[in-house]
Amino acid sequence: MRVLFAVSPGLDHLFPTVGLAWAFRTAGHEVAIATSGTSVDAAVRTGLPVWDVSPGADFDAIFPLVGTVEERAKRMRERGRTVAQAGVTPDIILEKFGRVSDLMADGTLAFARAWQPELIVYSRLQGAALLVARALGVPAVEHGFSFLREGSMPQRFLPHLAPVYERLGVPVELPDVTSLYFAPEHLMYGEGTGWTMRSVPYHGGGAIPGWLVEPRQRPRICVTLGTTVPHVAGVGSLGRVLQAAGDLDAEFVLALGDDPHLAPLGRLPDNCRVVDWTPLSLLLANCDAIVHHGGAGTTLASAHAGVPQLAMPHGADNWINADIVTRCGVGLNREPEEMTVDDLHALLGDPTIRKAAGALAAELAAEPGPDQLVPRLVGLAETATRVRG
Repeated sequence: MRVLFAVSPGLDHLFPTVGLAWAFRTAGHEVAIATSGTSVDAAVRTGLPVWDVSPGADFDAIFPLVGTVEERAKRMRERGRTVAQAGVTPDIILEKFGRVSDLMADGTLAFARAWQPELIVYSRLQGAALLVARALGVPAVEHGFSFLREGSMPQRFLPHLAPVYERLGVPVELPDVTSLYFAPEHLMYGEGTGWTMRSVPYHGGGAIPGWLVEPRQRPRICVTLGTTVPHVAGVGSLGRVLQAAGDLDAEFVLALGDDPHLAPLGRLPDNCRVVDWTPLSLLLANCDAIVHHGGAGTTLASAHAGVPQLAMPHGADNWINADIVTRCGVGLNREPEEMTVDDLHALLGDPTIRKAAGALAAELAAEPGPDQLVPRLVGLAETATRVRG
């Protein structure tokens, strides 16, 4: 069977899908990834075939950086709080990803018509996949990458996709859509039905530095803000963390992406190590705790690693994810300006938090993995083929 993974630009859209893509491949199915922008090179490094559906497309024009870093950080936080209060993806995001989908639709449809997939798996904001699945008459599987369960997402998204449907002569209708959640039901927010699947945290490959596997002389804490926050809002929110770090007998590994602008942080304490892009899964396997921005992928990867977490929400769905951290007892939820050295001590020394983190990791490990979902998804596609006759 041929399975097309249609993914929006952005590592946070691509990385969650890789485990399932490789599960299909190792089960003997043909797999291709249709994406564009920043996801192309990262998709190529997964070892799977990749089609750049819109080379040269200006996605930055849809998400322009307007105002100072401080102003962007404030807007990011305000919008994130709105998401937390409403519990759904806001219309402005659907509108923007409708425009992203428009840029990607022609290339995705052309490739799909040539390659003829029998199933399309898509990152949940990739509307071009809905159009292509409807045009080809094949099922679509919405692959989640957050803890938001939104059964009405495709219906809410469709009006924002109507112009590109009409432009390409496709009836403005949804295909058959199945939702796939990347966490157990009790961790999900919102309403909707779908299948759950154990996430396989993936953050790209990388050479393991020698210092990372040497015996630790003191506790090690990973500090990350993901890929979006440093780009949009900078790293200044880590000021309190680094101020407290100097008073703690621990090593702090700052994983802030390639060439981060660290000037707002001033002189770093001697116990801080700045690293270039390093897969988070490599770091977590050799760290005792993590301080992060509350991103869904980071929260879930940390939960799988069984490390205590200090979540400092910055935007998007971060407050929802930070609430999961405290609800499960696996860490703390703090505003960046409220974090104290006592929080870091608790992160490393509170046995209740560490026990809860270990228990959640064991629970997640027992969930059905992508390999167990493949036969169900194959059956979904085969049923659709029989119906088409």
